Amino acid sequence: MVMTIGDLAIDCADPEGLCCFYAAFTGWAKGELYGCPSLTAGNGLKILFMGCDSDYAPPVWPEKPGRQQKQVHLDFTVDDLPAALDRVLRLGAKRPAEQYGGEGFVTLLDLAGHPFCLCKRHLGNGFELYFRQRGFRSIPNPSINIDCPVSQNEGLRAFYAALTGWATDFHSAALIAGHGLVVHFMGCDFDYAPPVWPEEPGRQQKQMHFDLQVPDLPVAVEKALRLGAKRPAEQYGGEDFVTLLDPVGHPFCLCKAE
Repeated sequence: MVMTIGDLAIDCADPEGLCCFYAAFTGWAKGELYGCPSLTAGNGLKILFMGCDSDYAPPVWPEKPGRQQKQVHLDFTVDDLPAALDRVLRLGAKRPAEQYGGEGFVTLLDLAGHPFCLCKRHLGNGFELYFRQRGFRSIPNPSINIDCPVSQNEGLRAFYAALTGWATDFHSAALIAGHGLVVHFMGCDFDYAPPVWPEEPGRQQKQMHFDLQVPDLPVAVEKALRLGAKRPAEQYGGEDFVTLLDPVGHPFCLCKAE
């Protein structure tokens, strides 16, 4: 059973404002999904901007013990890094003092404090060649990076590969979902703290999560549980979707395909 990403949901305190920020930066089409502001990325990914049931806590970057972690972050590959950086700063992004990418990429904070990276495109490298062989002109934006403990990096990738059927032949720490979307699994250089679901004040929040569309919801749920997912007692989707926790605690939803 190959699952498709219905959307990537991004938590924030001002959904409309954050949606407008990314729309102005990327040029992606604005819309509405499930009553929330949304964008459709160039690779077809739907990005949903959601207000939180509890007070939204922006992640701290660089990470600090006991503080909210980013959990998931986006990468954008750009042809002209200085021009893209200037543009996004004029739109309100912040550039933290700590940078670890040398000349190849820059870490920024969006209007809600989510870190994201601008990465310079290198047309001759193996990543770009791989994507051209798959029929894409270049790496489609965005790429998604999921944090996890170093010891569970390979296991988390294997879980999602087995669950979704996404392509495994790109990189040992990544999968390729539909539309060429790259999903990276990043072992942390800090003590990873799993999010708490449902949210509790002062505890780690999920920050972002996938909604995966499936043709047969009960079968997909049973498969995910066999592979190591957990089903929390609190469920809010009725018969339409089920919230699960992956092996390192990230919530994700399986949704009945329309």
